[in-house]
Amino acid sequence: MKVDLKLRKRSLGLIFLLVLSLFILSSLSFSAMALSTVVVTPLKNEITTSEKALFKVEITNLEDKSQRYSLYSLQSGQGWNVDPTPLKDRIVDLDSKKNYTTRINVEPLEEYSPGIYYVNLLIESESGERYNEALKMYLRPDEPPSYLPTLKATADLNDKINPREMQSIKLFLENRNPLDLSGLTVKVQSDMPEFVKEVVVDLAPLEKKTVEFSMLPNPYQEPRDYTLFFVFEKDGQTIKVVEQEVEVVVVESKFTTEVNTERKLLQEFTKVTVKNEGNVLSEQEVKIPVSKWKSFISSGAMIFKYETTKSETNKNEEKQNYAVWNLKLEAGESKTLQVMTNYRWLLYFALAILFLAAFYFYARTSASLTKTAVATKIDEEGALSEVKVTLEIKNYAQSKLHSVEIVDLLPGIANIEKNQEAGTLSPQQVEYTKQGTKVKWSIAELEPTEQRIISYKAKAKLDVLGTISLPRASIEYKKGKSKRLKKAYSNIFRLG
Repeated sequence: MKVDLKLRKRSLGLIFLLVLSLFILSSLSFSAMALSTVVVTPLKNEITTSEKALFKVEITNLEDKSQRYSLYSLQSGQGWNVDPTPLKDRIVDLDSKKNYTTRINVEPLEEYSPGIYYVNLLIESESGERYNEALKMYLRPDEPPSYLPTLKATADLNDKINPREMQSIKLFLENRNPLDLSGLTVKVQSDMPEFVKEVVVDLAPLEKKTVEFSMLPNPYQEPRDYTLFFVFEKDGQTIKVVEQEVEVVVVESKFTTEVNTERKLLQEFTKVTVKNEGNVLSEQEVKIPVSKWKSFISSGAMIFKYETTKSETNKNEEKQNYAVWNLKLEAGESKTLQVMTNYRWLLYFALAILFLAAFYFYARTSASLTKTAVATKIDEEGALSEVKVTLEIKNYAQSKLHSVEIVDLLPGIANIEKNQEAGTLSPQQVEYTKQGTKVKWSIAELEPTEQRIISYKAKAKLDVLGTISLPRASIEYKKGKSKRLKKAYSNIFRLG
């Protein structure tokens, strides 16, 4: 029984300890929940011993009821003076879920050496919360003996550069310590010659300044990525370098053309200057209008092309002739093309026409001889047995023709009839040859524009079925006082 009693006491003790532990843990977790927040922001924490540091303190009450907060520092009056502004903010009453902002002034009461110092600010609430905020200050001497330049620099410019446009560059500069940076040299350096510049800036202690200047790129700058370097120098020493990446964009442009014409000795020289105003290699068709007839007397390394165009004022389609070149030009490259229009060809053509006309009038026959024939006898079966041949002679010259001889040739299958009709000119000679029968007439003179007709009949040795071909007749004569014998021929006449 005694043993059981001891075990019961021990069990009750363990249970009591367990309940007490759970109560303590729940109390700790409840107290760990923040009932307020405190945010401290430095407004001015770089001071001299004769200046005051300034901090902003924002308190938020997260409790479901109003709370009172106390702000103080145990270091106040002991080398430092720490007070809220206004002083009434040492005690702050704050409703539930509200926040409040005050400012804390920190003033050194002693001649401290330059350096970094901390002053603790305590904020206590009615709920028992306590916040210990360390206020950090940079203490510097009133007359700094020497500083290394501390410069903050930011460049603002377009990262996509159109080489045809003026580029504006802004530099935002901040001198971050009391060193006087008068005569600060700013150098712009890059692979683009147009983006190399040097300016001098005066920057007072702790001064902020914006420097703006413009730069005009090369309009034919190769499109790619470039790096601009902004180098800041003081007394020959580089104190800062800022890099800026930029991209020159592609600019494609239609080729420009300039046409100049020069005339010289029935020749026209047209010079066409073509230029690629873009910044990349381009292949384009260049064309200039030319008249259609000029295309026949013009030369040059081009082709001629007819195109149908529609005028703005005239809606009807019109054909225009162009001199066309296919060119490939680098960025900024220009090329001069030449078209030569040779009007001498027109002169040569006119002279040739005159020469041919003169030769024609000189060499043309003054007499014409025309040969015709009709069938005079045809049997029932359609066989031809007799034909009548007519020779028409005419003098086209304005002078007499004399010593005129007409010779006609009959095929071997036909003979001339001896009895000719009354009124016709009788042959002077009839000669039988292997080629056929030659019949010759002589006329002493032919007056200008006179016309003579000679006719005769020929009988076929055998009846002819089908077509019979009568050879050319010829005429020989002398013109005017010329002793030169000229000759002309008649046509071939086919009968049947």
